[in-house]
Amino acid sequence: MNEEAQYAQFLRIEQLYEWGRLEEAIRETENYIQQYPEDADGYATLSKIYLQQDDFKKALHWSLEALRKDPENEVAWATRVGTLYTERKYDETMTAIQEALTLFPEEGYYYFLEGNIYNQRGDFKKAKEAFLVALKIEPSNAMYLANYGYVESILGNQELALQAEEQALQLDPENPTAFMYLAWAANERGDYAQALFYLESAVRLKPDSQQLREEYLEILQKQYKVYQWFLVPARWLSKVKPIVLFISWFAAWILFKPLVIVFLILYVAAHWTTKMIVNVKVFGKPFVKV
Repeated sequence: MNEEAQYAQFLRIEQLYEWGRLEEAIRETENYIQQYPEDADGYATLSKIYLQQDDFKKALHWSLEALRKDPENEVAWATRVGTLYTERKYDETMTAIQEALTLFPEEGYYYFLEGNIYNQRGDFKKAKEAFLVALKIEPSNAMYLANYGYVESILGNQELALQAEEQALQLDPENPTAFMYLAWAANERGDYAQALFYLESAVRLKPDSQQLREEYLEILQKQYKVYQWFLVPARWLSKVKPIVLFISWFAAWILFKPLVIVFLILYVAAHWTTKMIVNVKVFGKPFVKV
């Protein structure tokens, strides 16, 4: 009977979490921990809730408490890795991922985050390898497919990118995060109209996401031809290694200094002009804080 009551209480916590009633979920979880202090799942769940609230300090604290009770607690490891990743502590995240993979080598989520970190570092070949491992484990995960398609688009493999895009849409046509990755892929190949469509879909599904709103406003700017022209060299430069980027800019500055200055002035002017136009159309004023 006690086990049934414990299970019912834990199920209620999970339901509150799914409903987004996070403050209630925290209170229920704290009561659960008081009643069942040896159950690592209570601590792990509390860490998961705090991560959802972007309270990273508490999320890390309670994930560590859970792992002290149970070093192999799946939710605690996933929350710990996810928190470090969200905080952009990529070196620590990579270390935690390797530790987690010794326990859960068939967990695609860790390879997915690893791929995202390689993306951030500009190592797109390693990112692709990580996404392929994630997809081998979970071939029907739309978010993994969308991000894999984004990397293939960066690497210039547009046919593979479009195949991944099509599969992702078939598997989950209502995933806002997948739509964001698909928008990035479309943006990478210069298809700004398609990128706008995907971001409009993402914002419609998740209107409270600040990241999606910012991405949406940025892609609106790219609908203007004058701004698109300045993005052509930017897209090329984003694909090269940092040393090549530095040498290119240094050489251009030495050989074509007046042209580089003119280009930078025009780019800044195009950026802020289109940004203000978008702000006026969306918010009714040229300067806003998203």
